[in-house]
Amino acid sequence: MRKNMVLKLLVLFLISMGMLIALSSIDGLARERKDRSAAVQRNIAESYARSQRIIGPVFTVQFRECWNERKYNRETDTWYEEELSADRIHVVYPARYAYSGKMEVEERYRGIFKANIFQTEGAIEGEVVFPEWESLRTRQGSGLELLSVEAHMILSDLRGLTRVPAFFWQDKTLEIEPGSELDFAGSGIHTTLPESAELFGARFGFEVELAVHGMGEVTFVPVGDQNCIRLSSAWPHPSFTGDFLATERTVSENGFSAEWNVNGLASTVQQDLSHARKGRLQEMGVSLMDPVNVYSLTDRALKYGFLFIFITFAAFFLFEMLAALRIHPVQYVFVGLAQAVFFLLLLSLSEHIGYGFSYLTATVATVLLITVYLCHVLCGVGRGGLFGGLLLLLYGVLYALLQSEDHALVAGSALVFGLIALTMMLTRKVDWYTLSAKSGQP
Repeated sequence: MRKNMVLKLLVLFLISMGMLIALSSIDGLARERKDRSAAVQRNIAESYARSQRIIGPVFTVQFRECWNERKYNRETDTWYEEELSADRIHVVYPARYAYSGKMEVEERYRGIFKANIFQTEGAIEGEVVFPEWESLRTRQGSGLELLSVEAHMILSDLRGLTRVPAFFWQDKTLEIEPGSELDFAGSGIHTTLPESAELFGARFGFEVELAVHGMGEVTFVPVGDQNCIRLSSAWPHPSFTGDFLATERTVSENGFSAEWNVNGLASTVQQDLSHARKGRLQEMGVSLMDPVNVYSLTDRALKYGFLFIFITFAAFFLFEMLAALRIHPVQYVFVGLAQAVFFLLLLSLSEHIGYGFSYLTATVATVLLITVYLCHVLCGVGRGGLFGGLLLLLYGVLYALLQSEDHALVAGSALVFGLIALTMMLTRKVDWYTLSAKSGQP
């Protein structure tokens, strides 16, 4: 008689594997939709502007160094003096660098997919100290000829310049020209400083009014000896990114404000730029995080999908054994498929309406369908309602797990342990050999 129970368990195992394949197919569909959403965001960035990284201003002293070098002529066996020269660039970084600005965020849609775009309005102000002119020599006794002194700003995507920046220097507005003019940097803008010969050995203040738009993220590179970045916005879901934590930050339903203070001694930016080192520069900034990422939440929910189907099948099996009520494998399949389709409903609905309402709609539809079906399968409204209540509780627990990302693992582990413990306690006095024999009776 025990062969009947073993055969039933084998059939249920095969059905469970089939449900696992169904869940895997839905998971593949969720990943495909997620990739499609990312492709739409990239497409919007191509036509608008990408994430923005702001570097500068930094200042360069371009000069020509001339010197005489004594050389030997082997053919005439004589020594002679040769005049040599080289064009050099000395990079000067701000002694104080401060940015203060506000960010406006807009959700841009293409079909059902969206991207978060931003517009920043702010000003960079600070001070720069130029070195003594004679200190620029690299050879003793060489002559120096000043070519130009320029200020440079580097932006990751120049299309994000809403308007031409205003560069104020000693109560003068300087003309901005395209191109960073730095071989070791990317795209940007530059301007030539006036009265170049009078700059050396002195401290000067500067200010740049900057309006930049982009998508997803804005970051700042701390180029100064002392750096202070202040940024605020009405967007309530920021993600602070980069290599330096914000020293002060406030996040609420009304938006966020953040301030970074970075000492040049704690940063390698000046060394990396001066030596033209390749690689990522240290930075800090804000990423516009989606408050509810439907694809990530659906992916997390699918990880619990097989567990929920397994719990339902186990409850069916126990009920079948204890109540001596035979449930056909096809009926297991229908209930499992209904639970699998729950995740498909959740994914499709959440792309059009809020995730919470989508979850509620998919849960009510699934639980109602299974409850009505089980009222007939289990030969009683009370029995069907009991299983419906169990499923409703499980989906409620799943929603709580999805909302509590930091504690999802411990809560999920406690749930599984509790269900196993409950099953063991309820069946601790069951004589499985007797139930196996009864299951073989007609």
